[in-house]
Amino acid sequence: MSLFFYTAGGDLRRLIGSFRFAIAVIGLSGVTLLTLWDELQYTVPGETSITYIRLLIDYWNFNMVYLLFAAIPSATVFCTDWENRYIRFSVLRSSKRIYAASKAMACFFSAFLVVALSEWLNIFLLSFWYPVTNGPSEMDFGVYQVLADQNLVPLYFGIEILFKSLCAGFLCVFALWVSTKVTNVFITLAAPLLLFYVVNTVSAALRLPGILSIAKLSRGFVAIGYDPALSVIYTAGVFLAASLLCSLAFVRSCRRRIING
Repeated sequence: MSLFFYTAGGDLRRLIGSFRFAIAVIGLSGVTLLTLWDELQYTVPGETSITYIRLLIDYWNFNMVYLLFAAIPSATVFCTDWENRYIRFSVLRSSKRIYAASKAMACFFSAFLVVALSEWLNIFLLSFWYPVTNGPSEMDFGVYQVLADQNLVPLYFGIEILFKSLCAGFLCVFALWVSTKVTNVFITLAAPLLLFYVVNTVSAALRLPGILSIAKLSRGFVAIGYDPALSVIYTAGVFLAASLLCSLAFVRSCRRRIING
């Protein structure tokens, strides 16, 4: 177990310390603010709030680009190791199972951090010009309405960012599994977006309940009763369980790929 955590820690440091990780965080923040630029030209800092601006981000089509940026530093790690034969050296230092499990764990947390850091960076930059909120009646917080208070809105932002980051982590681990089937960087990077679109489209076509909608889950729109804590636990649990299943699938597929060469 100690060897696993040592290997996973090394893989995670390798990812978040890379140039690609920094580019992903800054790039996602920059693209988000650049896309909002036209809208921000017509805003009045004293009247427009960060809460309203974040609402715009959630409903604009470009919002899904965060899945692409989250995948840049982590989802292609198996493709890179396979192409440059670094995978052989890594397996010799540990084992096939530990190598695969550590890569899945590092991929999840790297993707999670890309989205989380970028989102908080946007809020930090916007806070120089805009207030957090203009009042509790500015928007409907759903089951999290208790957090509509001026002092508690950042906690709501934190919950919202948590769900978005967990969704990115899950989909990037799925992309990591895809990379064991097709070691193509472009297909791997597109996999999170494609899976999100397919799952969202199928759930809408089958009219599945909202608690199974990946779009609603990632935006914090799923309410379990009237309990915010239960809603957080359920939503986070869904993404963590899905991430674990994808991780197990990656470990199995990665071992087979290494054995078969």
